[in-house]
Amino acid sequence: MNAQILIKTANDWFEFSKSKTGQLDFVGKWEKNNLPNVEDYQQFISSTYFSPSWYVFIQTALNCNPTIYVSSDVDVSDKDIFDYLVHIGPLLAAVEAKDSLLAGELFIRRSEVFEKFAQLTQYIMEPLCVEILFSLSYGKMNNINPDEIPLIFESAKKKLEFDSSRESLNQAFMRYFKKNTVTVTLPLVGTNFYHWNDDIEPEALTKLTDNLDAKDLIGAAETIRKAKHGFYKSLNVSVQAEPYNHVDKNSILVCIENVDAKLFGNPGLEKAGHIRALAAEIIREAKTSKMSYTAKLASLSYREIVVQFTV
Repeated sequence: MNAQILIKTANDWFEFSKSKTGQLDFVGKWEKNNLPNVEDYQQFISSTYFSPSWYVFIQTALNCNPTIYVSSDVDVSDKDIFDYLVHIGPLLAAVEAKDSLLAGELFIRRSEVFEKFAQLTQYIMEPLCVEILFSLSYGKMNNINPDEIPLIFESAKKKLEFDSSRESLNQAFMRYFKKNTVTVTLPLVGTNFYHWNDDIEPEALTKLTDNLDAKDLIGAAETIRKAKHGFYKSLNVSVQAEPYNHVDKNSILVCIENVDAKLFGNPGLEKAGHIRALAAEIIREAKTSKMSYTAKLASLSYREIVVQFTV
């Protein structure tokens, strides 16, 4: 039987079905060896409520505008179903990429749409629900009250085995992090105290387009795009404890290779910012002997530096 509804992200395909009674269901990630044949399908572009164009760099799995393919015998003209399908693609990609911060922010941006299919959305977000709750409630400066995101909170409470009568949510996260290896995505704070992001798109990179050849404009532009993406992806990122910090013994410092210096063959880490104190305290208290964390740049814009690392 052919797939009824498919959503293509940068790296993956995800399948949905619609019953005769109009019920939308998530079948799962396409795991078959052969790619689906969508030759006769209707094709829709995902909503621009998320766009890679907002970023100087975003990791490969999210560097896309998801495409929705609908079989010719499936009716998706219902407003709520169509609305859901054109918004869910970026959220699927974020969960698959374990980008807990972006997944949470995407959910909040269109929570009214996603909550109309609450059970479906909860199932999609469940694998990353603990990390999403942590990123939103502890990692951001404008932290989200867990009670304001019940769809995420309820799923996370089950995985955390959280019982408010015997512990606080902070303690539940510490206990969970002690027992598990967890990958989280968090924005940096305090970046204004350093100068790493003063020039994140140096002239040497922007001038790559100066000599584009009109005879092969598309090919040359694609080569430059891949080169720039690969360059930012290759930046070395250090996420490391600062027990000697006299202001906060739980401080976690983030250093990233200087963009301009690396272009000219001078690698060297520079201070870029910190993990927010609320998040850092839980991470450090959970695993006191762990001093450094495997990390990479998740996304970079003029508004925010975001790193992904494993606790």
